[in-house]
Amino acid sequence: MHSARKFVRLAAIGAASVGLAVSMSSAATADTGDGATRAAAAEEWGGGWNNTRDTTIREKPSTTARKVGTLKKGKIVKCWVAGCSGTHNGGAYKCTSSSPTEKDWHEVRWNGKKAWAASRCLEWGRVE
Repeated sequence: MHSARKFVRLAAIGAASVGLAVSMSSAATADTGDGATRAAAAEEWGGGWNNTRDTTIREKPSTTARKVGTLKKGKIVKCWVAGCSGTHNGGAYKCTSSSPTEKDWHEVRWNGKKAWAASRCLEWGRVE
């Protein structure tokens, strides 16, 4: 009788361990994956949007650079760099006449080419 209880307890611990291992493995794959999966996933979700107003997309990180397009209100633009990592210091801009002057820009994909969006004029994060 005593060894039967021991067996049941060991079986329960084993089942819990397997469940924990599977759970941790799934989380690890979702969070880190292999290098190629990680880069592809980060590239897929990174982007910017603005639900308030249209935003100008430029050839270089400056308001004097050539305008290459307009990101319409409510639309998204994907980042050029996987995961939208980092901003670049560029020309000064204001998102609105009453907002502070900023100089941070994000590299974005615009019609398959690298372009620039004023960082503070968009929200950045997951886009699908």
